[in-house]
Amino acid sequence: MSDVGSGLIKLAYRGVAGFVVLLLMFVVGVTGTVLSFSGGLIIAISWIPLAYPEILSEVEILAIGTQGTTSPLIATALILLVGIVLMAVGFLFLVFTYFIGKGAIQIDKQLSSAVDRTFSGSDRISKLERLAALRERGIITESEFEQEKERILGPKVE
Repeated sequence: MSDVGSGLIKLAYRGVAGFVVLLLMFVVGVTGTVLSFSGGLIIAISWIPLAYPEILSEVEILAIGTQGTTSPLIATALILLVGIVLMAVGFLFLVFTYFIGKGAIQIDKQLSSAVDRTFSGSDRISKLERLAALRERGIITESEFEQEKERILGPKVE
C-alpha cells in the first residue's frame, strides 16, 4: 500500500496543482508578452508627432492635440513614456511568471517528500526490523545500525 498510495497521491496533486500552475503561468506570461510587445510598438511609433506635427490637431488621445498640447516634442515624450511603462509592466509580468514556476518546483519537492514520509511508515518499520535482525546476528555493528536507522527515519523535525 505504501508505494501505491504514495504514487497515487503524488499523481493526483501533481495533476491538479500542475494544471493550475500551468494555467496561471500561461495567463501571466501571455499578459506580460502582450504588454511588452504593445509598449514596444508604441515606442516604435513615437516619432510620428515629430515627423508630422499637423497630426496633433486631429488627435485627442491622452490630452494631446485639440484638448491639450500641440507641441510635437511633448507629444513624443508622452508617447514614449506610455510605451516605456507598458514594456516595464510587461517585463515584470514575465519575471513573475519565472518565479511562479520556480516556486511551484520547490513546493512540489516539499509535498512529494511529505507524501513519501507519510506513506512510508510501514515500509520503514519493516526495514528497521530487518536492520535489528542483522544487528542481533552480528552482521552489522551497533554504529552501522544507528547510521542506517537515522537514514531510514530521516532527519528529526522539531
